[in-house]
Amino acid sequence: MEASPQSPVETPTIAFHHRVIVASVLAVFTIIGLFGNTLVIVSVITTKKLRTVTNILVINLAFADNLTCFVLPFQITGLLSQTGRYPIPEIICAIVAGVGFTSVCCSASTLVAIGFVRWYVITRSIRGHQGLNTPRNIAIVVLIIWMVSLALANIPPVLGVGTLCYFKYYGICSLTDTNPLVFVNFTFQGAVIITALILTLTFYGLILRHVLQHNKQFRDKFAADKASDSSSAETQQNKASSSTSQDFRPPMIKAINQKEIEITKNVFTVVCLFMICFVAQSVNFLIPGVSLFALYGYMILMANSVVNPIIYGLKHPTFQEAFKRILCRRRRPLERVSN
Repeated sequence: MEASPQSPVETPTIAFHHRVIVASVLAVFTIIGLFGNTLVIVSVITTKKLRTVTNILVINLAFADNLTCFVLPFQITGLLSQTGRYPIPEIICAIVAGVGFTSVCCSASTLVAIGFVRWYVITRSIRGHQGLNTPRNIAIVVLIIWMVSLALANIPPVLGVGTLCYFKYYGICSLTDTNPLVFVNFTFQGAVIITALILTLTFYGLILRHVLQHNKQFRDKFAADKASDSSSAETQQNKASSSTSQDFRPPMIKAINQKEIEITKNVFTVVCLFMICFVAQSVNFLIPGVSLFALYGYMILMANSVVNPIIYGLKHPTFQEAFKRILCRRRRPLERVSN
């Protein structure tokens, strides 16, 4: 706990070299995250193939991550301060902390929405999911996500459940332990994120079950049709027509499902990495007191805002093409100027 202003004992802080390490890593995250997430947003806007309903949520996720990366320099400023005070006006620190909590909550909520949309698209027919899975409806979902995230992250401190300001021990803008209800707020924030991740995993579990059942039904139907055709020798013309239908329709159905499954795999990878990045910090949400591990846990959590564009660049062919096109287009004018 921090000492009171009247206490002659100096308030303890984490060793400065640890804070320098974390600040250096966050600086790298800032550069990569702002560049990568902006690239994702521009790719979806400028590439027709990427203008899908699901990618509206992907843009929202990238925007939330960009917001996190944007406030990281303000956290670095606090980490490198050796005066025991935030070098910028305290109100800025409170805003930085509020934005950080809001963006993390928004990221988790967006992953829930993406999981739901993936489940709805894969488990419903084309006619069935168009009624819900439309740009207008998804835009409403995005608006609700931001409203809920703002409320969950900022209303408790406004009501006195935790205080958003400079946490001298860690050197970052966060909830400080000078407020006796700070543990309640940390527990609440952790419970919200964990609930969101559980819901997300539930949707992907339902997707997996549907895919396995669908593949089994597909194989059974194909085997039954093949047996029926081989036993029927009355009309070779009907048999040829049936064979042509089998050669065309099943692969088409399989191709559509395979595309949706590949998209779902990529998004599920994003979910898994978010869970890995959050697990260290979630432990600190539930354990009272301060520790060095909490600072590095915060650093790992911030890594989540950087890895998503890397996943799209490595695993999503359409995003790969869009990234190359945008980067090459920006490089050509530079080459002409140099020539």
